[in-house]
Amino acid sequence: VEGVPWRTQLSFHVNGKAVKVEDAQPHQTLLWFLREKLGLTGTKLGCGEGGCGACTVTVSQFEDNRVVHRAVNACLAPLCSVDGCQVTTVEGLGTASAPHVAQRRVAELHGSQCGFCTPGIIMSLYTTLCRSPKPTLSEIESSFDGNLCRCTGYRPILDAAKTFCCNKGSCPTTPDTPPSGSPSEEKNVKVWASTAQTIQRALMGWRRKWRRSPFPRP
Repeated sequence: VEGVPWRTQLSFHVNGKAVKVEDAQPHQTLLWFLREKLGLTGTKLGCGEGGCGACTVTVSQFEDNRVVHRAVNACLAPLCSVDGCQVTTVEGLGTASAPHVAQRRVAELHGSQCGFCTPGIIMSLYTTLCRSPKPTLSEIESSFDGNLCRCTGYRPILDAAKTFCCNKGSCPTTPDTPPSGSPSEEKNVKVWASTAQTIQRALMGWRRKWRRSPFPRP
């Protein structure tokens, strides 16, 4: 309407493509728009309350002349909140034939079981790598605070994620004795699976593949 001092159109990018929305309603969520309007069903509807992380996407925007990346629960984010932002979903990372390095490592280290939570986990990892290309073990573990895996596949998920860590040598190793069953006796044991050995084997395997591969390294 002529003379209206505010914009009535949303403008943002999804996976690098410009999107314009003319009739956004206050109750519409980013998740609803991605799935129902754009057909990007890789972003899942889990709990619908921001508790499981299956709907995680990366939202990037300029702040103080720099790009800030955030992992966002799309089921809670109002569609209007991404005006002027770049939204990246799991479809924007890679394909089955050419996966993003985060997708490939989670797959090769068996971090996906039923697969429902995997897109959100991948996007949390991707966001962490965007913010810090060389994350620490602590940063990796903290990045998954909002992601639930109902198949209880946390160990391989973390093993895959920790291959990106800059302090891999700090990974705890398997104790020589089996678990006692008593929490008080196990208070100093953080990980029963040998995370350090798993990461080392994975990295050695990838190095051998890279030497044989005719394609450039990721």
